[in-house]
Amino acid sequence: MNFADLLLHDAKQRGLNHFFGIPGSGFPMDAMQSGKKLGVDFIHVAHESTAAIAAGFYGEQKNTAGLALSVKGVGAANLVGGATNVFFERKPLLCVCEAGPEKQLIDLVQVIDHFRLFGSICSYQTNIRSETAREQLKTAVTSATSARPGVSLINIPSDYEDDDCGLLPEYKNIEKKIKINNSKLKEISTRISKSKFPLFLIGTDVHRDNAVDELIYFVEKIGGVVLVNMDSRGVFPENHKRWAGVFTGNYDPETIEGEIESEADLIILIGTDAMMTHIPWTFNNPTIEIASLPEHNSTSNSPEFRINGNLKSLLNKFSDITPHSKGFSLKKIDDIKKNVLRHFVRDTKAIFTVQDIIESIKTLTPKDITLISETGAFVRFFEYLWPVNSYGSYLGTSGGRTMGLTIPASIGFGLANPEKPKIGIGADGSTLMRLGELEVFSRNKINMPLIIINDMALGTMISRQKSRGLNPHGLNFEPVDFAQIAKSVGLNGVTVETPEKFHLALKTALSSQKTTLIDARVDQQSYWDGFALSIGAIEK
Repeated sequence: MNFADLLLHDAKQRGLNHFFGIPGSGFPMDAMQSGKKLGVDFIHVAHESTAAIAAGFYGEQKNTAGLALSVKGVGAANLVGGATNVFFERKPLLCVCEAGPEKQLIDLVQVIDHFRLFGSICSYQTNIRSETAREQLKTAVTSATSARPGVSLINIPSDYEDDDCGLLPEYKNIEKKIKINNSKLKEISTRISKSKFPLFLIGTDVHRDNAVDELIYFVEKIGGVVLVNMDSRGVFPENHKRWAGVFTGNYDPETIEGEIESEADLIILIGTDAMMTHIPWTFNNPTIEIASLPEHNSTSNSPEFRINGNLKSLLNKFSDITPHSKGFSLKKIDDIKKNVLRHFVRDTKAIFTVQDIIESIKTLTPKDITLISETGAFVRFFEYLWPVNSYGSYLGTSGGRTMGLTIPASIGFGLANPEKPKIGIGADGSTLMRLGELEVFSRNKINMPLIIINDMALGTMISRQKSRGLNPHGLNFEPVDFAQIAKSVGLNGVTVETPEKFHLALKTALSSQKTTLIDARVDQQSYWDGFALSIGAIEK
């Protein structure tokens, strides 16, 4: 079979029913035709960056690498923007791009060096050759899905001579086994047993190593308190009394990490990801790192100890630890949380707030709802006020803190899970980046509420201007009728300005047969001031 057939047969074999992009007249057309014969539908979008994000989130749901295509040059440059989002969000993605000639890279229309363009975000890049295509494809998919997911790139050079590319790749789940250092294990166990107030910082590798039950047992046994990385919501159930909050790397007093750290005498980092913090580590507490692989960058600067290995196996071995103290009392944890949560109390002078939106979602949605979100002032409210008890039920921006994520992520998630209850939550500035993609929801009959929190400004930045003592300026929008735009492409659309109207709109949207965009116009000042409080920028 030729490469287009190989690529799409492989996609079908891996469980993909959709792939994404904007076609050109060459290879993408061939891939579309191959997909049509196999029932792998091509989803054309308004911008290539959307294709990458949608494919990454779609692939994650299918437990494999999603597939995104582009033409060379400008198309690839547009695609790499979305692929960068995917890289930061740790999603699995295979990009396949038409490219300039391999033998002589010269200045022609749309010709650019893709290896340099994608180089900083790709774990694997290659120019395809028919005689090695099978292994190249296998390596690309494996690289994108192994350990911490990422991005791979396959180029189709314009001077590529297509031929028989051989049989489909066979994928084997080969676990990279790390020999556990037993002497170090003993030293770490002794050190942990002496801790009076251990703080755990948890990353998604705990989920990837299927070590959640072992983690819960370990935390309970030594009386720990738990913070999770931004990408790890639900890895440790957030209804557990020893869960404290989401670690973002603000470190300041009046934030959950700042308040908890001041009480801890040891920080134990398990499967954490250095990408999931805003600024470099500034805590002074002694730390211990427990990591899946030696090459995984954790968060702390100079741990007392670090041990690598399968997290399930390691946590099982730590289960024999006999602590010398009872650790954090549940009352202490609760008091710290209450002290921080006072900054998230609804402004009684406001008419319509993010807290109202969260309460309506809690009241109206089933327990198995999945929330998909992006960056914005509202994200901090969801990190503190929306408990996540199972990993994967909250897909919020993490390492990317990405604007414009909700709509393409919802496209990918929605196509992968047409029957699953889901809600997309975004902001007005991000939505303006992706207006053309609303048509994709209509054309592909994706059905879910899209809640757009609209303060008619880049509210996060206005809040930061104020926190820095600057005069807020230059960040407002003209009023945009998002509901009318949604209606213009065949979706439902409604504008709300009170909690009661929002509650009714969401209730109606949840029972609708097509996507409803809810333009939720919250009170500006309350929204902006609330974000400042959430990051510890407290006015004295």
